[in-house]
Amino acid sequence: MTLDVRAVQLRDLEGSVAVVTGGARGIGAAIAKRLAAAGVDVAIWDAPEWNDPPLGYALGDEADLRDIETEVRAHGRRAHAIAIDVRDPAAVESAVAETVSALGGLDILVCAAGVRSAVPVAEMTDVQWESVVDTNLHGAYHCIRSSLAHLESSGSGRVVIVAAEEGRRGAAGLSHYAAAAWGLIGLAKSLALESAEFGLAVNVLAPGPVDTTMSRTSDFWALAQAGRAGNDPVGEVNEESARSALELIHPSRSAYVSIESICDAAMFVIGATGLDMTGSVLDVSAGLAATNTA
Repeated sequence: MTLDVRAVQLRDLEGSVAVVTGGARGIGAAIAKRLAAAGVDVAIWDAPEWNDPPLGYALGDEADLRDIETEVRAHGRRAHAIAIDVRDPAAVESAVAETVSALGGLDILVCAAGVRSAVPVAEMTDVQWESVVDTNLHGAYHCIRSSLAHLESSGSGRVVIVAAEEGRRGAAGLSHYAAAAWGLIGLAKSLALESAEFGLAVNVLAPGPVDTTMSRTSDFWALAQAGRAGNDPVGEVNEESARSALELIHPSRSAYVSIESICDAAMFVIGATGLDMTGSVLDVSAGLAATNTA
């Protein structure tokens, strides 16, 4: 018996130009480096000048932004770092123009800029709500709207939106985070319909918890220990107990999703030919997708 094993054929990305928001750290930084390794020139956008965000952790700084710029160049690709707050539509417009001028076009947009705090609705302030929704949802919308003409004129443009898996089911203590992710999924599906005639594919990655800076806070550990419904008894709040709690709720028994797996999914939808995959949501969630109702 002959087994016909065929490798997945992805298109050549050499010479393409990408913008990666939230590119200074975490998922965004990892995707930026993976794109560079595939021959893509990358503009790295992040917000190191956002002072005192109500998140419980520090955002990436200017040094982080420059480090990723250097790593992209180490792959022999052009890099262009921009300190930008995606909540500001005028700043986004300016950053798109600067990127196109510096790198000569725009073919790929990865919206990975996202923040998270852990607080129940009854205790949430407007500032906490707005910091998450304005960054995660409105920020992605600003970037898409300002980039759209360039992405459509590319003829085979790609938009990848990173939207938390909480947008697939909700989670106690993360209503703002879940609401933004639900909105991002609706945005992506609508854009996929509107832009198909231009060859633009739009897809969503829905990762589960990742071991990054935003997951190394006592607020998040307490949230994890309290379980998906938020009513499990919580004793001493610490990272080890949070990790054990995450292992229990993930069918894979992994506490965290690997960034490498998220990058694999990103490169798959970016490199896929045609529009057979557009308007899709790819769950990379350590098995939590098995609990989705649809």
